Amino acid sequence: MEEQDRLALAAGVTSDVATLGAAAATLLAGGSPVGTGPGVPALATGELLPGWYDDWVLTERERLRQTQLYALEALAERLTAQGRFSEAVQVALTAVQLEPLQESATRTLIAVHLAERNINEAMRRFELFRADLSRELGVAPTPWLEHLVRAGMAGG
Repeated sequence: MEEQDRLALAAGVTSDVATLGAAAATLLAGGSPVGTGPGVPALATGELLPGWYDDWVLTERERLRQTQLYALEALAERLTAQGRFSEAVQVALTAVQLEPLQESATRTLIAVHLAERNINEAMRRFELFRADLSRELGVAPTPWLEHLVRAGMAGG
């Protein structure tokens, strides 16, 4: 491919994908949580090139989705550790909404509820997840998630 055949953004122009990548990289590298600032909306960026189904787009879309999930989970865990439970729940819910059947997203949400001693909500989320997995995939949650919930109900 020749240089004149390439398309690029003008200097100073950013994209939501670049913003998501930067926010996620900061979080995943152990950087400070972005709180309720512009980073959280960046982590909730929509689908990459909706309506496009070229192989390279599908691969990049999945890479972006996984990056979003890991960053959202990391942020929720950090907010939980800081005792910022309301924000942590919102961030974890964003991860669950992005991928309802990904156990790590649900595990993060349940862990927030357990950390704030909201056992009823943790159990409700576990039962919803169990029902969704059974209905959609015909499988049960992993023993690891079940242990987390049982340990939380037993007080630690």
